[in-house]
Amino acid sequence: ALEEMQRKSVTCDKYSVSRLLMKTVGDARSRLNAPRVYRAIGLVERFIEAQPTDVDEVLFNALLDTCCRLKDLTRLEAIAKRMRELDVTPSPVTLGILVKTYGQAGDAQKVLQVWSDMDVQRRNANAKTYGCMIDAC
Repeated sequence: ALEEMQRKSVTCDKYSVSRLLMKTVGDARSRLNAPRVYRAIGLVERFIEAQPTDVDEVLFNALLDTCCRLKDLTRLEAIAKRMRELDVTPSPVTLGILVKTYGQAGDAQKVLQVWSDMDVQRRNANAKTYGCMIDAC
């Protein structure tokens, strides 16, 4: 649907794009269809490039969570970098996703670095975010 909207130059918003991505990932909960999910990521990235002022942490969290599910650290780090470049403020949810991803990858040093670097988000973290940290260690 998003690809067709982009092809027809139909303007869509970050909420629609985020939902479409999560729907694509959600459709494959039992087993990810990696080519389909990567195609969806590419479409979302194209949306971000076309409409950089219409992005927020919810959209980026959807992308980061998708990379977590794919276990694609390279893509996750590129998306986190783009988030910083666009001055999108991460949330405690963002912190949880990053901690979870690095924890699943067995990178304790990166878990601790992210936990330390994201002081504001850590101070506003909830039980779920702390659960991600506990699982990562």
